[in-house]
Amino acid sequence: MERVRIKARGKINLSLNILGMRGNMHVLESVMSSVDIYDTVDVEFDFSGKCEAVFQSSPYACGIPADNSVYKAVEFLRGYYPGLGARVSVKKGIPVAGGLGGSSADAAAVIYAAKLLLPYIDGIERESVKTGSDVPAMLRGGCLLVSSTGELCKSLKIERLHVVIARGAGGVSTAEAYRTFDEMFPSHRFCPSDTEALAEALARGDTRSVASCTGNALSAPAIKLCPEINATLAALRDKGAQAAFMTGSGSCCCGLFDTEAKAKTAAAELARDGMYAVYAPTASEGMTHTFLR
Repeated sequence: MERVRIKARGKINLSLNILGMRGNMHVLESVMSSVDIYDTVDVEFDFSGKCEAVFQSSPYACGIPADNSVYKAVEFLRGYYPGLGARVSVKKGIPVAGGLGGSSADAAAVIYAAKLLLPYIDGIERESVKTGSDVPAMLRGGCLLVSSTGELCKSLKIERLHVVIARGAGGVSTAEAYRTFDEMFPSHRFCPSDTEALAEALARGDTRSVASCTGNALSAPAIKLCPEINATLAALRDKGAQAAFMTGSGSCCCGLFDTEAKAKTAAAELARDGMYAVYAPTASEGMTHTFLR
């Protein structure tokens, strides 16, 4: 069977509202966009019933833990393709524990590979939320209004945004961020952004209005867990960002700039200062692929 190499892009949350709980899941409303920072995921399927997965860091490779999203994605696919086996290699480019959806991107890449290499089965994208709340959005790609527990995705019109992604040394566990949120907000509800106004500003290409509409309900919990997020946000503002905001559950932060040149200059200066910083503009696709012979 053919192999496929997938460029699985990360995402940023331009807004993240938490509306309450449904069972043990948080109900979300978020404007998300793919950005041009990615993991490279090679996938090959068979029907051996076995899954082999490795993190590839040339010239070395190490096994991926069995509780990783890659295995969850293969197990999910077995509900549609009994006896499915897979060989998966992941080369990380998306920072771990950064709020950029790296784990979900890897799971989405495996499911995306199944859409390319196996007989298509309707409904698989929406049901992929079972492997992670961000996975349906990762499969769809582009700019999206994501709601419910992640399974509802509506594409939004967007002009390209010039984004710098930066972080300090610390990371934030998504589970810990939500647990801390629940402690800080017993109602399980906090809506710091106006998603309707944000969507309208994105469609107009009005970056100043976009900047004023960003907001993330997990910022305070994540900063409590990783105080250096404040320093990262301040550093982005000092470099001229129109807005600086945390993405996902952190610890990565985004700076929004009005030109590509300003964004690239800011990223280079932050990197020279010893911070992880990259220019990662918004992207119209979440996944792209190449078949390997």
